[in-house]
Amino acid sequence: MMRKLLLAAGVAVIAVSGIGGAAAEETVLKGAMFIKSDKSLFRAMFNDFAARVNERGAGMIKIDPILGPEAIPSREMANALTEGVVDVAGLPPAYYQDLVAEADALQLATVSPDEQRENGAIDYLQERFHAAGWHFLAQYGYDLKFHLFLNEPVSSIADFEGYKLRTTPTYRHFFDDLGAVQVETSRGELYTAMERGVVDGYANVMSEVAPAGWDEVTKYRVDPGFYRPIVTITMNLESWNALTPEQQALLEEVAAEVETSMSAEMGEQDRAAGQRMVDGGMEVITLEGAEGEKLEQMALDAY
Repeated sequence: MMRKLLLAAGVAVIAVSGIGGAAAEETVLKGAMFIKSDKSLFRAMFNDFAARVNERGAGMIKIDPILGPEAIPSREMANALTEGVVDVAGLPPAYYQDLVAEADALQLATVSPDEQRENGAIDYLQERFHAAGWHFLAQYGYDLKFHLFLNEPVSSIADFEGYKLRTTPTYRHFFDDLGAVQVETSRGELYTAMERGVVDGYANVMSEVAPAGWDEVTKYRVDPGFYRPIVTITMNLESWNALTPEQQALLEEVAAEVETSMSAEMGEQDRAAGQRMVDGGMEVITLEGAEGEKLEQMALDAY
């Protein structure tokens, strides 16, 4: 009888341990995003992606924490992802040109992310990401455009000659072709740089201007826009391969939503942000006809 009781107790302990073991198998991914402010649509999109994964993957997988540039400098996040310091990251392709140069083509795309998946473009890029030790999950920003924001008006492309523009790798070749003087400064220093005349302008999407306070020191927006401000959601390949098929499927499910309904809503919010700045007094300079076409073509040709 005692032997039976001990065996029963042993089975009970194993059963309880199995339940605890299953609960302990929840995979926790460390995330990173190159923008700190939650007011940014790009940061908000990444936060929403993580929130959906955490909600649907409760007990199975979650993304926590999401580190910003206050913890890992934005330009170091690609290395952090490669080295497995973080498992998943939201970064623009310009931040990892040395790893997957082909990803830069995403911001020049003329077909939607859906079409890119259908025509084999993403399959090709996935091979390049895997070669770099990363796994591509999703992209967003296709429904937005970069714009030039200025403190001095222009009436033609020729007026940009000698104009002081805050630069990044995304715009460098384009600004060269414009004849602009390029100034290196961080996002956090841009307000002061505009205020003091260190730079005369910068490029960004409409929805990033007001959250950073740049609308207070910016008088003009130039239309048309150029490039697509793509941010990719990628994973460390070893971290991806360590997931179960169920965990991978959940991430891919949410990634598909990022590229469709979530991105469409983001585009609407960006356009609304642009209109609010116009309502607040920002003037729009529209380069019409051949000048507008030339601006867009120059941006493309620079790549």
